Amino acid sequence: MRRRVFLAGAAATGLAGLAVQSSSAVAATANPTTPASTGTTARAGWRLTPAPAAAPASRLLSVSAASADLAWAVGEQGLPGQGTGGGPLALRWDGTAWAHTEVGHLGLNGSLRAVSGTAPDAAWVVGQDRDGADRLLRWDGSTWRQVRYPGDDDPATVLTWVAAVSDGRAWVTGQHEGRPKLLRFDGTKWTWTPPIPGATSPDAPWRVRVSPSGGVHTVGWDLARWDESAAGHGSWTVLPPLTGIRLGVNDLLPVGEDELWAVGAAFGVGGPPGKPPSVVLARYDGTEWTRVDGDTLPFKIGSLNAIAGSGTGTEGTGGGRPGLIGGWDFWDDSAAHYLRWDGTEWAGERGAADGVDAYVRDVASIPGTGAPGGAWSVGHTRNVPAAEVRFRIERYG
Repeated sequence: MRRRVFLAGAAATGLAGLAVQSSSAVAATANPTTPASTGTTARAGWRLTPAPAAAPASRLLSVSAASADLAWAVGEQGLPGQGTGGGPLALRWDGTAWAHTEVGHLGLNGSLRAVSGTAPDAAWVVGQDRDGADRLLRWDGSTWRQVRYPGDDDPATVLTWVAAVSDGRAWVTGQHEGRPKLLRFDGTKWTWTPPIPGATSPDAPWRVRVSPSGGVHTVGWDLARWDESAAGHGSWTVLPPLTGIRLGVNDLLPVGEDELWAVGAAFGVGGPPGKPPSVVLARYDGTEWTRVDGDTLPFKIGSLNAIAGSGTGTEGTGGGRPGLIGGWDFWDDSAAHYLRWDGTEWAGERGAADGVDAYVRDVASIPGTGAPGGAWSVGHTRNVPAAEVRFRIERYG
């Protein structure tokens, strides 16, 4: 059985430190029969998309689509043996092919963590810079340019994820002055919100999502919502936690004012070294979280890493209903495993098989493609050894 290694979908969740060493190590103490996934459609229109070569040891971490003819994907390449410390990787889809977009002129010593774009001249990227504060970049239609923001002169400032919407506004999750906050763009300037009140950790949240009703949700050690008035004033609401033993939320999708879907993984109590996590899928109704029983899902051992809307709404929002989940199936990662909402339940779909293990890091619906909508998926092959990792891009529809 091939070696499989677990990484939390959002690399900062903390569960990444509880890595699964291999499925064979677990099999020695668990049921020796590999359970078959149920309720899964074979391939279902997913296909690998050719992309230009990158430096050896490359991973894509985030993808965003503005239309069927415009998308961006970012990550890292040239990872050294320990799997960290690579250089930036940025790609752009023009409706025909993926191509590199140059970032070397920015002198960024680190990886690109997240991208969000809504128009040919309106895409944002956040990236790590090991030589100073994290970077904020904007695509102007022809090249990436660095954008100054409050706190970019402090090496301790951290930027983790970005969400942009079609009216020109954008939000970035981060850590500023030692506290978890949102960096918000009103179309003219960037400013920090107050910190998340009563945060259980000073760490930056690792994801940000915008609801169709305008609330801005952060995903981290705490789940919180920033509500903003037309005048730019706002306030925080800290949501009830999604509880579980060694549970981490990797991503969240707001599909309405009082409806959220959360995905992640939970390791539970104890277990042998290398014990894999169980998938986490839950719905919030404005009052409380309800977990979806893993036995009703196409697979339940592994991780759910990213969730996207139906593709019928504005880029950056949930699109009015849930759409697609990208995950990692511990027992069978010979192809990516997806969950798609059919209106009443989550049904499984398998991605394209190319003879290597597949790990999904992010998914994005393609706006305006109807239901079931088109989608992009990015990630990489197995995580170890680092020198053999290579990025993967799949498209549905």
